[in-house]
Amino acid sequence: MERSHALATPSYRGDVDRCRLLCASIDRFVSGHAMHYLLVEDRDLPLFRDLEGPRRRILPESQLLPAWLKPRPDPFSLGRRRVWTGMRALGRGLPPLRGWHAQQLRKFAVAAVAPEEVILFADSDMLFVRPFDLAGLERGGAVRLYRKPDAITAGMARHRPWCENAAALLGIGAPSYPGPDYINNMVSWRSDHVRGLLAHVERLSGRDWVSAIARDRQFSEYMLYGYYVEQVLGLEAAGHWPDARELCKVYWFPEDVTGLDLLKSFEEVLEPWQVAVGVQSFIGQPLDRVRALFERQASA
Repeated sequence: MERSHALATPSYRGDVDRCRLLCASIDRFVSGHAMHYLLVEDRDLPLFRDLEGPRRRILPESQLLPAWLKPRPDPFSLGRRRVWTGMRALGRGLPPLRGWHAQQLRKFAVAAVAPEEVILFADSDMLFVRPFDLAGLERGGAVRLYRKPDAITAGMARHRPWCENAAALLGIGAPSYPGPDYINNMVSWRSDHVRGLLAHVERLSGRDWVSAIARDRQFSEYMLYGYYVEQVLGLEAAGHWPDARELCKVYWFPEDVTGLDLLKSFEEVLEPWQVAVGVQSFIGQPLDRVRALFERQASA
């Protein structure tokens, strides 16, 4: 069975130039998708609008998240940061949320409403550097799910709350360690399972899914989806096949980029199965260097 595919990218004004580079790389190297959705805050729409095209659509947050959850200037940062809150959100028991929380909620929302059957998430600080057809996500009628076995251990203080929160939201037993990791830069979901996941969370909690998920700030969208399709549905029944390979080579920390300025081509550092590179925006690597490497790759 041939499914329809889309890409989705949450972004914001601080990453707009990186997002432009991502879009250029998708236009150059990626095929097999009906649409690329850019998920942005409403105030950022003018900054992204010129990226729209026949296969790229800008979705403002107001079309994805409830009206009672609004971004506001964070008074504790003198307005430099944003915080998602409001009287009705606080009344629902939600703590003030940060941008990364809102981006995770947008992913659930777009996958729940998009007409495409498979959504591949591509962060705005990554770019494709090799040809990639989204049809390659499918194998024997099943959709790829990034899953790294035994990657989360009991000593990983940051990850454990994500796992425990996901288990509680889904009404399954407490997680055991070591356990699988579903967090990566190129993760594909089935839209029908997202709708099933959100309905499952609402039934168990008696709350709307945004309130249920975001009442505890320690949540991970990828862990929640992974736990749902593996432990509630079962991977085979859910039509997913697990893959521990990372399709995107990521530079997470400043020390990771040592030697990046000496590269003549991304081909020097990519594994045979990798099709993209991610350079985290917070590590200070100049975008011009990344763009120059991409342009060299694109013209090859």
